[in-house]
Amino acid sequence: MATKYNIGDVVWRPTFDSEQEWVECPECGGTGRLRVTFHDETTVSIECANCSRGYGPPTGKVSRYRRHPEAHRGVISEMRVSATDTEYYVMSPTGGTWLCREENLSRNHDDAMVMAQALADEVSAEELRRIHKKEKDTRSWAWNASYHRKCIKEAQRQLEYHTKKLNAANLKVPADKTAAKVAKTLS
Repeated sequence: MATKYNIGDVVWRPTFDSEQEWVECPECGGTGRLRVTFHDETTVSIECANCSRGYGPPTGKVSRYRRHPEAHRGVISEMRVSATDTEYYVMSPTGGTWLCREENLSRNHDDAMVMAQALADEVSAEELRRIHKKEKDTRSWAWNASYHRKCIKEAQRQLEYHTKKLNAANLKVPADKTAAKVAKTLS
């Protein structure tokens, strides 16, 4: 099997550098809030889960990375050839070693920069797909509002029930005993 490169060849490895930046959240438009309308036209505002980090409140911003293509020069120091592909150990000028497949190397800087730009664009596109995707596909944005609305209704039902029970208990206590307890508490 003939190899494209040999030990001692100068090659270029395409890569990129990343710089973090904060952009407006695509879900809430930077407000940190989402508006949910139920079937009965009740509208509620909920916190945006897309731009919340951990337990913190939503910020209206999401993190992404700007990528800058780069090409690093190196010298092939070792090769590993198999029936399906060839891998090269490339020594960098700083003394590090990279393990690279044949298709991830170039003979000149310009071609490596074109490959690096394509690699940076591919990683950026994947990151953008992740930003626009919910973390938990099994839950809709409205799930949170629906759940809490149900809890409020249940709490109101329990409050009404316990208020009735307390009022019924107050009716059973004779008025003179209640007045005596109040007088004893005040003294």
